Amino acid sequence: MINHSWKTSADELSAHPLAPQPEDAPLLALEQQFTELCAELEALDSLHRNRIQAAGEVPEQRDGEFSFGQRPPDEAATGRMETILLRLYPIEQEIIQTPASTIVGLGVKARHAAHVLSQYWEEDLDQIDWEAKAVRSLIEAVCEVAGVALPFHDSDIDE
Repeated sequence: MINHSWKTSADELSAHPLAPQPEDAPLLALEQQFTELCAELEALDSLHRNRIQAAGEVPEQRDGEFSFGQRPPDEAATGRMETILLRLYPIEQEIIQTPASTIVGLGVKARHAAHVLSQYWEEDLDQIDWEAKAVRSLIEAVCEVAGVALPFHDSDIDE
């Protein structure tokens, strides 16, 4: 069974029975950085959502318009998110470019792919198109074999 948490990662991967080869050490280090930055993004997003909820329910409005009581996104929070995304980009590039030597390293790559394609988990498996279903199933299988979690909390996996 897959644990759905950002808290799995380099620590869990390095303790895995299929111990990574030294060649996977760079991927594991990148995974740790990736996980930390994604957790920061998630925390900022959660804080923003909580602020909006604290202001009360917001009636629907047209795109780009804010109704009474709704505040536009906090500029400081947006700036922090953009800074994190700028730091995240080269790490993601390295994850893509660094070859995996073991299933543990492959798990790092699968978690990254799941993050990039997270929209594939927004619908039930039987509600997405064939290509998305194939990619999602492959990513889930790799994560399962590698013993690592998908990189988001609210995924429903058909097991």
